[in-house]
Amino acid sequence: MPRRTIPFLNTGEPVVILGAGRSGISAARLARFLNHPALLVDEGNDLPASERSELEQRGVRLELGNTITPDWVASQKKVIVSPGIPPRKWAGEDAPVYRENVMGELEWAASMTDIPMAVVGGTNGKSTTSALLAHFLSAAGEEAFLGGNFGTPLSEMVLDTREGKKRFKALVVELSSFQAESLGTLDPWVNLLLNITPDHLDRYPTFESYKSAKWKAFETQSRESWAVLNGDPRSGVLPAPFHTSRNATFLVGEEDGEAESYGTRLILSEDGQRGIVRGSSEISPEPWNTSGYRLSGFGNLQNLAAGLLGAILFLRRKGHNVSQMKRTIETALSSFMGLPHRMELVGEYKGVRFFNDSKATNVDATRLALRGFHGGKPSVHLIMGGRDKGAPYSPLREEIRGTVKSIVAIGEARGKIRDALVGMVPFRMAGSLEDAVKTASEGTLPGEVVLLSPACSSYDMFHGYEERGDRFREIVKAWIQSEEARKKGSGR
Repeated sequence: MPRRTIPFLNTGEPVVILGAGRSGISAARLARFLNHPALLVDEGNDLPASERSELEQRGVRLELGNTITPDWVASQKKVIVSPGIPPRKWAGEDAPVYRENVMGELEWAASMTDIPMAVVGGTNGKSTTSALLAHFLSAAGEEAFLGGNFGTPLSEMVLDTREGKKRFKALVVELSSFQAESLGTLDPWVNLLLNITPDHLDRYPTFESYKSAKWKAFETQSRESWAVLNGDPRSGVLPAPFHTSRNATFLVGEEDGEAESYGTRLILSEDGQRGIVRGSSEISPEPWNTSGYRLSGFGNLQNLAAGLLGAILFLRRKGHNVSQMKRTIETALSSFMGLPHRMELVGEYKGVRFFNDSKATNVDATRLALRGFHGGKPSVHLIMGGRDKGAPYSPLREEIRGTVKSIVAIGEARGKIRDALVGMVPFRMAGSLEDAVKTASEGTLPGEVVLLSPACSSYDMFHGYEERGDRFREIVKAWIQSEEARKKGSGR
């Protein structure tokens, strides 16, 4: 049950907001709209002049360039913290913690709305699954907000609805471990957990503390809410450290015995042709036609199964007859185009396809991307590397066998990647992404794939995975154009 039973902020009570990123700025705007004196604090001093002016006009006080310490935070009566501020700054600890005077931006915003919510957490696939779930709900007539860790901060949505700018019937919220680690009240209608694999070990002292942060989202779940978990034993989710009254699992491929004790199940055949629902009256027992699903990769099949099950359970709790909505949801499934930088097809030349999976910033995301190309002879020319995040690369060896034809490594981590994977397939290094695309593309054959799936963050060479993916798209387009020009010039 929730640990906080009274409002976090009393009427007119001052509040300190830590972090002047998008979430913190949105929280400051909402606080002022609700007539709370607001102080926005950030250790950086690079807030654009236009945003400074807009915040000051709203009455937000700014303290930029000052060091944030746990003692100072403890001395403040009420503090709202942005997800980018690690616990060591506000609590003096690396591991997930709970502080009575501290609440995360997302949790505080959630307490300001009564619109029913579905939450999507996990190491990989959160954004695509969240977008799928929102797409399904909106198609079913439940106009859905999509945001949280991905896209629009929840505080911004609350402010827009309070000001009468937007109206929603459902909220689909992507939840990161950074947002989950301080939770004390969150109780969504549907709470999905896709996977837990090593990541963010540059922020968390151990993998166990990272897992603990992920599970925080379930500690305050009420008896009426659904816990929706990945039944794949490789997902790192089961066995769960809790057992709520409403559990459900999704699985791609064959049934798994360990998932049987977790209630309602949705099983999607691995070829993606149909969903099979077994074991519960909570969802319709007929197969679902998923043949129109456009996204590649095994991870995207898991995202589909999770999004479909989450939508079914949410709509049933809302009072809908889901069986009567099957065709509507299946049509919506066929129209879903996916998100940029997530197994995004960005080019094709002479039967060679180029996929941008720049969002694969950890080893397990790359593993899932490669698994989607299983079956047949090795065909993937893999470009990987960037800034190392502390996890080993050896778990990729199983997926590389029989799938990858060559590897090109870039960035700071290329030496560590070489040490872990060299000798399995032809392995080369490149000094830039441009060189990597050229190297990976040399000698490719029809039916083969050039895949950017880095297994690393991008901050050694780019400002984020988006910039890396955008640059890859540009490079591929230029390479294809040059090849076409060369072919034309040779007269062949």
